[in-house]
Amino acid sequence: MTVLAYGADMSATLREPSDRSQSGFGDDLLEALTACAELINTGRSSDGEGLRDVADVQAFGDRYSFHGREAGPRDVSRLRAHRGSLDAVGAACESGDDAAASRMLNTLLADTGAIPQIVAHDGRGPHIHVSRPAAPIADRIAAHLAMGLAELVVAGQSDRLRSCAAPACREVFIDLSRNRSRRYCDSRTCGNRLHVAAYRARRAAAS
Repeated sequence: MTVLAYGADMSATLREPSDRSQSGFGDDLLEALTACAELINTGRSSDGEGLRDVADVQAFGDRYSFHGREAGPRDVSRLRAHRGSLDAVGAACESGDDAAASRMLNTLLADTGAIPQIVAHDGRGPHIHVSRPAAPIADRIAAHLAMGLAELVVAGQSDRLRSCAAPACREVFIDLSRNRSRRYCDSRTCGNRLHVAAYRARRAAAS
């Protein structure tokens, strides 16, 4: 576990190995961005709605170790709304509109009541929490992830957040490849399926 700059203790959940030497991102930011992509994908997945109830919201918070007030009924609709805002920011990043992404992120941080504070607890040294532990978990999650995206925009690397190129997939991912050339959310599933389909098409055309 690592102590995040934005106040959550998150274990790495990147689907594919990252090349930190190329992205220049630390573990804290990488994990925040990974969580952001995961949250957005709960609304994009072909499996349907990923935030169905309070248990789903709490499970997301627990998975990324958001400590404080537990999830309640209002957090479901609120986190879905914040997810929509983050999705819109992602679309702006993908289209290269950093100005729009910045405006939306500022609005989201204000809506979630983000109040950065330097804290030290549980034997950990000073680090920054974006929200108070008493704030609704939906707001704490969204504020934390918004700060992660803000760091991406400020670093001039917002184009690393993009949608999967597979026609049947709408999920987003963080591209940490050396030359920002990654095209699929997971090369072992979406990428492999397209490669197999292309191979079969070439075989059929040649026969």
